[in-house]
Amino acid sequence: MVNMKVVKFLLANQAVLLKVVEIAKAWRKDLPYVEQWALVDSIARILIPVLEAQAVAPKALTKHRFHDEDYEDQNYEAMAFGAGAEFAALGVDWKLLVDVILPIVLSILKALSTGKDAE
Repeated sequence: MVNMKVVKFLLANQAVLLKVVEIAKAWRKDLPYVEQWALVDSIARILIPVLEAQAVAPKALTKHRFHDEDYEDQNYEAMAFGAGAEFAALGVDWKLLVDVILPIVLSILKALSTGKDAE
């Protein structure tokens, strides 16, 4: 199941999303770890200032519950389909988003959540 909070955040910050997409296109599982880490670092350097500027708590985005107050009256499948259409309209490949971008962004958010946001 896709974390819709992160999806909505990325769609709300399309300039950031498009920069992240360009970086993520270079991702390959067979890259040396140091090269993978450089890509993660590049994405973090784009993502973190936006989180700070918008005062978004990383931990709030990593909570992955469908029956959250944000989604109570909404259908997950319809939300995912609508988000997929928005990403397609932006020219973002859904497979790249699900297989590369979301795992990297969630990892960054979880790492940030262990700091001051963790309490």
